[in-house]
Amino acid sequence: MGTPGDADAIAALHTESWRSAYAGIMPASYLDGPLLEERRELWATRLTPEVPGDASHLLLAERDDALHGFAYLIAQPDSRILLDNLHVRPTLKRSGIGRRLMGHAFTWAAAQHPGKPVYLEVLKDNSSAIAFYERCGGSVTREFVERLPPGFELPVIEYTWTSQGVDALKN
Repeated sequence: MGTPGDADAIAALHTESWRSAYAGIMPASYLDGPLLEERRELWATRLTPEVPGDASHLLLAERDDALHGFAYLIAQPDSRILLDNLHVRPTLKRSGIGRRLMGHAFTWAAAQHPGKPVYLEVLKDNSSAIAFYERCGGSVTREFVERLPPGFELPVIEYTWTSQGVDALKN
């Protein structure tokens, strides 16, 4: 579980992950520009104590006081659970951290919101993430184009895990 004191470390890893995964997908001017400041603001807001404990959940993968990855889930008004972030330090990808974070995320979702599907959205050009989600049993449920706040549009794929899929992956 993260605290407001973790916001800077999470924002730094979030930025590092985006810069690695989205190079050539998102404009370099955005990735090299205000991204870190935007991520800091996002995580400072998300980690405020006013956020209800059962509506969102942050998982941290740490070792020797270093942040290696994180996952963040948000219960949605449509009764689904959004896995809004799943990031692993780029140098540690394929080490099992992402799979473990996903398992813990699904364990939380099943315990706090039994029977509810979990979904996530991934950029269509992020082929390594797509391969990972497909290996984890996610099913494509929607494709759309998203307009991001900086003003550019990117194609997105939504992957969903039914309650059975969530149960199959939980730790």
